[in-house]
Amino acid sequence: MKHPRRWTSTVAVATVTAAICLPSDAAVTETAPPKAVSTGEVVASDFASLVKALKGRWQTLVYYLDPQGSVSPQEAADHGEQVWRTGPGGLTLMEEEHIASRGGDQYVLALHWWDRSTNALKGMLCNNSGSGACNVDSFYRTKLNWDGKRLTVDLVFPQGTKLMLWHEEFGDITNNSFTQTGDMGEVGGMLKRVVTIHARKVAEVPD
Repeated sequence: MKHPRRWTSTVAVATVTAAICLPSDAAVTETAPPKAVSTGEVVASDFASLVKALKGRWQTLVYYLDPQGSVSPQEAADHGEQVWRTGPGGLTLMEEEHIASRGGDQYVLALHWWDRSTNALKGMLCNNSGSGACNVDSFYRTKLNWDGKRLTVDLVFPQGTKLMLWHEEFGDITNNSFTQTGDMGEVGGMLKRVVTIHARKVAEVPD
């Protein structure tokens, strides 16, 4: 199963992540499709709070679900790293990710910015999941929302003859940690949890 945003075989206010390649027998947990969120209530000052929440260098543990539907034990987790940094003037937020996956190294680049013309967060995704590379369609197909505590990313993408939805959340954010989850399913249908990532901050990054 391939996921458009994060791992090789993974948002943004400019986010880019790499597409996930899960084991074929990986278990999943069904969740209801996310409710539509309004980005019209977000203001430019909220972008600064998003930068403050995620900026830094993070070590990650990537957990898949085992056949019984439980999180894999720690020794089976993939190890990775995320670096969130700002561009000149602090007007963009860039996510760079590397995962030392059992299926091979995976890379993601996500760009996020505040669009003054629409008063909304915008983003674009680049990954090494195939010919998509930096996919301009991800700009048009992605909806981002930051409520001051949680960042959500909804990305619509084609998979064969189906139109799929990737729903990602960055939550439980503290000064030193956050939890990232990814759910996927057909647009309008039930979504299935495919991955959970636990991140721990290991260093600050310069402006």
